[in-house]
Amino acid sequence: MDRHRLWRAARLPIGLTCLVGLLLGCQDRQEPAVPVQAQTTSTVAGDGPPIPVPSPGELNAGFMIGLDPSTSEAVRIAAVEGSDIDPQLPTLLKQASVENGVKITVTGTEYVGDGVVHASSDMLVRGKPVEGKVTIPFVASDGRWKLQKAWACQQLANASLQSPACTG
Repeated sequence: MDRHRLWRAARLPIGLTCLVGLLLGCQDRQEPAVPVQAQTTSTVAGDGPPIPVPSPGELNAGFMIGLDPSTSEAVRIAAVEGSDIDPQLPTLLKQASVENGVKITVTGTEYVGDGVVHASSDMLVRGKPVEGKVTIPFVASDGRWKLQKAWACQQLANASLQSPACTG
């Protein structure tokens, strides 16, 4: 498989990684001993984040939660912008990730302003590394970070999947 096809196959599952990472924000949990913003995060915008920026460790742990079959759909739905329009959006992202054998490691998070965080990630698809860092955008909504709808929809399009959340 050439790099372009590998990249196209891999972009949708990246969304799952972010989705899952955000699931941690949807569950009751204790705050980490180290303040979240002190963990390998940065801010480049003049405005501050509306809620604490998730750490790479939180996003990586969330990936495991999202793939766990015992994780409720309600938790998954709360982690993707646009899921209020199509509750199946997170399920489609998960499906594509599993089918493509995607492994993601979030290496950094950066608040870029206007309620948006970029997660920088390394990715493997079917055991092969994708060249370069992958940037995954999140938006602050309802007191948590959610995978950005436009990005999630692009990932569905790359995998030839459709969602009502992505039309219009």
